[in-house]
Amino acid sequence: MVLNLENGMRIQDAIEVSKNVCKNLVMLSIIESSINNLLIGRSWLEPFEKAHFGNSMTTEMLKIGMQTDLTEMMYKLLEFMEADIENILKKIIKVLPELTYAIVGAALIFVTLVVLVPCIEVYMGGFLFDTYGY
Repeated sequence: MVLNLENGMRIQDAIEVSKNVCKNLVMLSIIESSINNLLIGRSWLEPFEKAHFGNSMTTEMLKIGMQTDLTEMMYKLLEFMEADIENILKKIIKVLPELTYAIVGAALIFVTLVVLVPCIEVYMGGFLFDTYGY
């Protein structure tokens, strides 16, 4: 959409092209609602606000872009979203090793309890709870 707006395309046409590129059905319905709002003279950002698309910062940036230069604001929005995604990925990468260690530890405990303990019991000549008279 940014490239189309930068090359002088109207907002309606840029959104229509974006609709043809999008494969997500939820996003398609939001874009179609946006196109319908443009046709009846309402704000094209309203469906994105109602659907809580992104955070409130993204819709506010688009509103400001509508009052000033939309293409420049969309570039800034892309930078903001890339930084936000990068921060989320850093958090996930930070937690991922700890999660992996927990899964491997649980698997080792499971193998120890289910496989090795009965083998040791058989090898030592008795089964579980034999000493208690059961």
